[in-house]
Amino acid sequence: MSNDARRIARNAALILGTCFSLNLLTRGAVETYAVFLLPLAADFGWDRTAVSGVYSLAFIVLGTSGPAIGWLFDRYGPTRIYLLGIACMVAAMLLAAQATALWHFYAVMGLLLGFGAGCVGSVPTATLLSRWFQRRLNSALAVAYASGGIGIMLLAPTAQYLIDAYGWRTAYLALAALLCAALPLVLVIRLTRAAEGDPRQAVARARAGRAEAGLTLRQAVRTTAFWGLIWTFCLTGTGMYTVMLQTPAFLTEIGYTPQAAARAFGLVGVLAPVGMISFGWLGDRIGRRRAILLSYGLTLGGIACLLGLARQPSFLLLAGFVCLFGGSFGSRGPAITTVAATVFRGPHLGRIYGCVTIGMGFGGGLGAYFGGFWHDATGGYEAGMIFAFVMITLGSLPFILVRAIAKS
Repeated sequence: MSNDARRIARNAALILGTCFSLNLLTRGAVETYAVFLLPLAADFGWDRTAVSGVYSLAFIVLGTSGPAIGWLFDRYGPTRIYLLGIACMVAAMLLAAQATALWHFYAVMGLLLGFGAGCVGSVPTATLLSRWFQRRLNSALAVAYASGGIGIMLLAPTAQYLIDAYGWRTAYLALAALLCAALPLVLVIRLTRAAEGDPRQAVARARAGRAEAGLTLRQAVRTTAFWGLIWTFCLTGTGMYTVMLQTPAFLTEIGYTPQAAARAFGLVGVLAPVGMISFGWLGDRIGRRRAILLSYGLTLGGIACLLGLARQPSFLLLAGFVCLFGGSFGSRGPAITTVAATVFRGPHLGRIYGCVTIGMGFGGGLGAYFGGFWHDATGGYEAGMIFAFVMITLGSLPFILVRAIAKS
């Protein structure tokens, strides 16, 4: 291997490691909101729909800001976008620690945190890694996204401990301090000139000329693949977050201690990266479509275990939920992103994929809302679980019915 090839490989590894670390800190911090649900509801006397609505708004903002973030990335590069995102998230945590009214949480944890998470989320990560990894893009994305599960595993129990020991306000201050640790990581993006991408890919694109120019956003929105990806992001996200956000509260209400519920929630997080990487590997051997459909089956099995747990608490059912749901949680994300990067590869990928993530944002937001809505409407969780089961089933359909997605 030549010196240039070694330098390129080293830079690619550094960029992947940086994306992994940034996603671990920021995604883990966002997902800890699930363990704040009950303390906030108890402290302020809010119903579950109102408290869940904060997370719902954050996810909607995360998704709908995707096109703007993609445009900013294409124009200004990753360094400024990452710095902006981290600054917004730190400010949101600091302001949340001082909040005294519901609208304060909607403003800082919904609007500000949602936008900040989008600036450090899947749009810049997917666009950046697609410039450095081509044949191994699915594996690279799986590694980068898998860190979110590790973040949940580490930060959810930590946040619960801080809440129990010092209160939720101090917990938010601690999370803000932790997010500041992400700032030096952005220097790696700048020093490695990450925005330029693998120079060998740039040369190949230059030789290919207009044939490799890729679709524009206007052309992309006319394809069934574009709308199929939005559909699967939206409905799958709706189903997953109807269950995910309510899991710690559900386990607490059926008799588990808050710390035990937080640990179970953390285990779902730790299995997520295992599932992402495993399904990425499996997709290379049996085909991406088959691996994705298998992951949908495991998710549905996990929700079935949770339905059984609602009727009769059981360690085996809890273990089944954690293994099946956790092992498949997020496993579609890298594959869907790889499909988008394959179908829409080119200089407009950031903007196109940013628009696709609108489906993810609305899906996660609707799921967070419906998790609280079904609980308040029925006084339990079973209706929400059935709703999630149906949404996830519908979300799998593009991988069966849309040719461009099924064959990519």
